[in-house]
Amino acid sequence: MSKLFDLSGRVAVVTGATKGMGLAVARALGAAGAKVVISGRSQEVADAVAIRLQKEDGIAIKAISCDITDPESVDHFASQALAAFGRVDALVLNAAGTSPDGSILDHTVAQFDSVMAGNVRGNFALVKALAPQMIARKDGSIVFMSSRAAKRGSAMLGLYAMSKAAVDQLVRNLALELGPSNINVNSINPGAVRTDFSRVLWEDPERERKIALGIPMGRIGEPDDVAGLALLLVSPAGHYIHGQNVSVDGGATA
Repeated sequence: MSKLFDLSGRVAVVTGATKGMGLAVARALGAAGAKVVISGRSQEVADAVAIRLQKEDGIAIKAISCDITDPESVDHFASQALAAFGRVDALVLNAAGTSPDGSILDHTVAQFDSVMAGNVRGNFALVKALAPQMIARKDGSIVFMSSRAAKRGSAMLGLYAMSKAAVDQLVRNLALELGPSNINVNSINPGAVRTDFSRVLWEDPERERKIALGIPMGRIGEPDDVAGLALLLVSPAGHYIHGQNVSVDGGATA
């Protein structure tokens, strides 16, 4: 059974991995035996996280700065990530851009472009850069971090929800193209998770309590709840899971 989740000899890239869900995913994949490349906007912060994971968990790890909204930064990260350990077997695309709240009709075209750059374009570029060497070996896994927001309309987070819906469609398209090369492609769609990104949902205990009332499991998620699914999707145990947008929300979608 242990071999089903054994990533020994594998190399995993996790973007946006200096905190929250990305950090939890990097730790989980490293604990399963993978060598890990992480990104963060700040090289200094990413280096500090890498040193911590190396000391605390014994993970072979490389930190490389990347701004997912900047094409040059993405290109540099892709080349350096591939060079770090000579290959990339698993790509977990967790880095994301920010999105303004409010009516989608009040947002500017520039804001639209910014959200799409952070949540779709940058991740698309990383796949284009790193998938060819997976195709050549006929082996690999790609996981996009999407959102429960992709599956429903939103009057307050319209741009964000739209960009994540685009991510889910990209997964389905890539699944058809990369499946014949034995590369599984999926997205994870978290609900409310206790991270800095969603701090507004849980820093007020009363608001967190009200949100939890709408979740069958009675609580918001933790980063490790998402990391467990990421480990499954990039491990032998989950390699036949393909082209799926998988909710991790305590049953809220149900």
